[in-house]
Amino acid sequence: MLLSVLVCSAFLLSPPLSGVVQSSTGEPLEGATVQLFVDDSAIPRYSTVTDQSGSFELEVAAGDYTVEIRFLGYTTLRQPLEVNAAVQRTFVLEEGLLYGGEVVAEARRAREQLTPLTHSNITARELAVLPSMQDLPAALARSVSMTHYSENGNDLGYTYLRLRGFGQRRVAVSINGIPQNDPEEHNVFWINFFDLQGSIQDIQVQRGAGAAAYGSTGIGGAINIVTDPYRPVTDVRLETGYGTYDTQRYTFQANTGLLGGRYAAYARVSRLTSEGYRDWSWSEFWRYFVGIRRYGQRHTFTLQSYGGPQKDGLAYVGIPKEANTQTVEDGFGGTVNRRYNFSEATRDVERFHQPHVELLHTFSPSPNRTFEQAIFWIKGIGEFDFGGTFRSADYLRLPAEWRGLDQAQRQDPLFISAPDATVLFRAALDQWQTGWMPRYQIVRPGSETTFGGELRVHRSLRWGRVEESAGLPAEVVGAENDYRVYSVRGEKTVGSLYASHLMRPHRRLAIQADMQLTWRQYRIVEEEFFGNSFRVPYLFVNPRVGMTLNPEQPLSAYVSISYANREPRMKSLYDGEEAGAGFMPQFERNSDGSFDYDSPVVKPERLTDLEIGGQLESQALRLRMSAYWMEFRDEIVPSGGLDQFGVPRTGNADRTRHIGVEIEAAARILPGLNAFANATFSRNRIVEFVEYVIQPDFSVAPIDRAGNPIAGFPARSGNLGVTYEYAGLTFRADARLAGVQYVDNGGGRTADGVEQDNLKVDPYTLVSTTVQWEFSDRSVLSGLMLSLDVNNVLDSKMLLYGNAGFGAPQFFPAATRHVFLRAQYRLW
Repeated sequence: MLLSVLVCSAFLLSPPLSGVVQSSTGEPLEGATVQLFVDDSAIPRYSTVTDQSGSFELEVAAGDYTVEIRFLGYTTLRQPLEVNAAVQRTFVLEEGLLYGGEVVAEARRAREQLTPLTHSNITARELAVLPSMQDLPAALARSVSMTHYSENGNDLGYTYLRLRGFGQRRVAVSINGIPQNDPEEHNVFWINFFDLQGSIQDIQVQRGAGAAAYGSTGIGGAINIVTDPYRPVTDVRLETGYGTYDTQRYTFQANTGLLGGRYAAYARVSRLTSEGYRDWSWSEFWRYFVGIRRYGQRHTFTLQSYGGPQKDGLAYVGIPKEANTQTVEDGFGGTVNRRYNFSEATRDVERFHQPHVELLHTFSPSPNRTFEQAIFWIKGIGEFDFGGTFRSADYLRLPAEWRGLDQAQRQDPLFISAPDATVLFRAALDQWQTGWMPRYQIVRPGSETTFGGELRVHRSLRWGRVEESAGLPAEVVGAENDYRVYSVRGEKTVGSLYASHLMRPHRRLAIQADMQLTWRQYRIVEEEFFGNSFRVPYLFVNPRVGMTLNPEQPLSAYVSISYANREPRMKSLYDGEEAGAGFMPQFERNSDGSFDYDSPVVKPERLTDLEIGGQLESQALRLRMSAYWMEFRDEIVPSGGLDQFGVPRTGNADRTRHIGVEIEAAARILPGLNAFANATFSRNRIVEFVEYVIQPDFSVAPIDRAGNPIAGFPARSGNLGVTYEYAGLTFRADARLAGVQYVDNGGGRTADGVEQDNLKVDPYTLVSTTVQWEFSDRSVLSGLMLSLDVNNVLDSKMLLYGNAGFGAPQFFPAATRHVFLRAQYRLW
């Protein structure tokens, strides 16, 4: 009701403002900041950035404005502008050493041909023409050095990405500057904000160490996502879609436009369902994004929330490699094919909800000073039900007299010691996180200085119990007894300070220096049954320095060097969920046998990263090249075995080295026809590491891994594609490629040196297309957009990822050819 009133009261007049920004010699200036101010406000009412041709376009309410255009190396242009009809202008900037701040949404980001940082950008328009019913990692996998895989096979549900081969635990992900990596686990659960694509303004992928000012340390890089769905005009849309595997979408989206010259509100609600590609890999999601923004003369406030409850069938166990192309025996009288899901037999299910609430505030006391802050709260609560007969009587804390089992039998899995028993085990999680992230920026002629901080507090409770069972004592089963097998409270506190200074000693040179001081501390408290309690603090200094030669010119180059530290995840210190299975705190022992909590076995990883790159750009061509040398001490690598959720366990490798070359190109072939390509060639090797590997007879043997490739790192990856736009038609086709990946650190060989095919993921090529048609305003179907996605066009049977599983390697298949058709209708 309220939303309807807001929509109806919005401004209906929205004349477009378009133009071109160029130098005094007529050269188009890509990346120039264009801002429109009202009255004497220091906060821009509208902002955008020019494209490759120096052009921009804004939908604005009619009125009088002051337009301000800034571009590094040029004097700032500021002049009055009246908008009461469609306006198209050419703006000319004079060369100089003055420059100002960028669009607020870009404040934490690398700037084109200025910041000495290896990066790529994905715009909202580019996201709009990618397959719509896929999670963000599938879209991001089209970027340089990026790969992904999905547990469900069709990129819904649990989906993961890797950047330069580094898993997403080691990539710092933020939304509106707010960290999204789980404080304890470091993982990013993209499933919890599926459908965020509809509210995203753009995404920047930064590659290399030290790319994140705060949050989880970006060892592999950082992914900065900005949501900015608020528009100056009324916009109401309905969307629906249907595709293979009974995949369905229903979305309502509304933007009020500017109300009273100060307010704008936005709401998006979606219902998303799918049966999934693999057996029992279904998804049922509700998703929402709601917010309101207030513009003032010097202050802008944004209050918004997003999230939604979800329920899905778990598919965290992969398949044997040979099952990818044929049906094989499972050894228990059944068969396995590429759609097989181990969890189907026990109907494993997740129910989870992770709402995000954030308050974003920008204050500009003067044109060259800006203060920003983000205050946020994230809640995560849910449960995971899965078959538990692989657990032992001791783990489940069953009565000592149960079935008269001796001590050896009590340590056997129930499917051996009590094969007639059934167990549905529930692992529950209840956690919250809150934080404050301030940032202050000062812009002077020829320099820019930024100071910032971070304070985050995280609390969690993890517990497990037998939810349903046949054959176990009634008193240990069900919610009414709440007989918990484990119960562990965890804490993490993070405090950081950082500073960044960018200076222009010469118009052909830019120098930037960054420094982060971060303190973070883990705590385990109130472990109910095993009594373990400890705290582990870490204090890191992460510096970076770089320079850009010939900045913001058609040909530019940069070099940077950084040093980064990253702490291990909580489970590397102590896996309280596995304590009943004999997992002890991972610390050195004192002489009396007690744990030395000042000496964790898994140490922080340390990285020195050298990045060199350059860019050549013209109106029809963009070519970027970069090279990196990443030298690790104590890199945290897969070291064999999985936890109860199928997540690989990790340890330290003494010395490792990652060297690579990245190439990115985009070209305008004909009007409306563009081609793009990127490629990465890398070498990822262990220099010094002795890994202790469990042998087939369950003995442990040391194996020297020196010279071997590191598990999960493809030596080659790339993308190739074309886009074509004409009138209302948009067509896109792309191919994603990846080379060999090894599932462990043996380089495709067993412990005794024998090559084995099921220890590697074979190279693959994944082709997808999207066709969109938007009816013109003159058509009787004005406001209607139709889109067809065809994924895995070649219908290939490929595996995207593999790891060392329970007893044998496991692999995750990509779905064969599948399609999704959607229709979107703009009501206003």
